[in-house]
Amino acid sequence: MKPRFKFAGSVSIAFAALVTVAGLAAPPASAANGTLTLCSRGDYSSYVTFVARGSATAAVDPGHCADFAGFTGDDAEPIEVYGISGSAAFRVAEGEYRGRLGGTVVTYGTPGNVWATTPSVR
Repeated sequence: MKPRFKFAGSVSIAFAALVTVAGLAAPPASAANGTLTLCSRGDYSSYVTFVARGSATAAVDPGHCADFAGFTGDDAEPIEVYGISGSAAFRVAEGEYRGRLGGTVVTYGTPGNVWATTPSVR
């Protein structure tokens, strides 16, 4: 006699796939002291400028994250987040960064609908 339903194996596989996908979508952990982590989760490259320092990170391609070390300091400072589509740069967000805490910036969306999360400086 053949079993009528084969849910157990299918459900286990579907659950494992869901857990794997959910794990990939989890937000990155906070960066180490003096390190800014930038993740481009949208479909455009992104970079961060440190306004008062007059410096910026390198661009991070869509679907990737990169750590940028050496951005130390005790005071909160303004940062601006930009995206790049083709050869055009566009503003995504602004926020603050405190070097002694480190932090993570994550960009999302498409060039026509952008948003980002920036570090907590508290």
